Amino acid sequence: MSDIKRICLVSSQYLPHVGGVENYVYNLSRELARRGHSVTIVTSLADGTREYEREGNIEIFRLPSLQLMNGRFPVLKKSKTLKRVSRELSERNFDLMIVNMRFFFISLWAVKLARRLGVRCIMLDHGSSHLNTGGKLTSKLGELFEHWITWREKRYCKTFAGVSKESLGWLRHFGIESDVLLCNAVDLETFEKYRDEPVRDFRREYGIPEGATVITFVGRLTVEKGIEQLVNAVRRINEERDDVYLLAAGGGYLLERLERVKSKNTYFVGQVSTPEVASLLAAGDIFCLPSFSEGFPTCVIEACVAHNYIITTYRGDAKEIVTDREHGIILPDNNEDGVYEALLGVLDDPEHRRAAAELCYSTVVNNYTWRHTADAIINLIG
Repeated sequence: MSDIKRICLVSSQYLPHVGGVENYVYNLSRELARRGHSVTIVTSLADGTREYEREGNIEIFRLPSLQLMNGRFPVLKKSKTLKRVSRELSERNFDLMIVNMRFFFISLWAVKLARRLGVRCIMLDHGSSHLNTGGKLTSKLGELFEHWITWREKRYCKTFAGVSKESLGWLRHFGIESDVLLCNAVDLETFEKYRDEPVRDFRREYGIPEGATVITFVGRLTVEKGIEQLVNAVRRINEERDDVYLLAAGGGYLLERLERVKSKNTYFVGQVSTPEVASLLAAGDIFCLPSFSEGFPTCVIEACVAHNYIITTYRGDAKEIVTDREHGIILPDNNEDGVYEALLGVLDDPEHRRAAAELCYSTVVNNYTWRHTADAIINLIG
């Protein structure tokens, strides 16, 4: 059997669209290609992107799609391009197809294609709860849709995996048992370079005085990420003291509402690139992600590499890194009082924060790099 493997990664969205799954596919494809393997990425065609690109051992096919829900939910169009790409993919003789996220039509299309081509397929889950759209009716409809499409996908794909143990637990909600882990990870060498050579000085940009404590957040500004609770907690802290700042990176539908209630020490820095994320986290002391829906968030792993103290919730597998109070804080939920008290409890204990951050950094280096995830994939192929 050849040492060179042919691997297809399917993702509803991909760069330049920003998100955790997009970064997962990007980094994993680079690690596999660096080892000499052939990687094909199949995703949705969005404005400003091309239908086909090739970069070394990586090729990208983008399929014409309707961009619904402000681009959050692409739906494949029946087109000549779709038929042509299906034919071209059939000629690749893939050793493995990894389909990211269950609740997209491109995922259902992909598992059907894999079944027809006789290609081994793995459906990779990145979440730990149903998607919250911000509305009760639409969220309920989303739940029903997710159950329906997962039922359909189970007919074609027999192997499911998760980016975390929490994701594997969530699969049981759909009657799926699996112990296959393809963990989220970090490009350690690259991220450390960006961390140590910042492309932006966020403290200087926002006039943050020396000695102030900076709390960071990276993620979508949506209900499930708990950003409202964090902004409100920081506002309460700023009513008592003026030496605490919040820098929040990301975009989302809550931005306008959050701008109205934030304190003067809270700044929304918008969407940022990976080098800018490293710069932001390098400027921070405490990383807080009070989310109630997560798999294994990339931003938590990156915050560990940046030596931030971690405060997050039990949702997702951040608790595999933050294993106890010596490593950080795992909140039982994301209510505002809990976030406020957790932050207040560590603001004036920099020695504890530094010691905890070092423990988390060591855990990431030894377990959560793309080398580890690529090894797991190649071992699955055999």
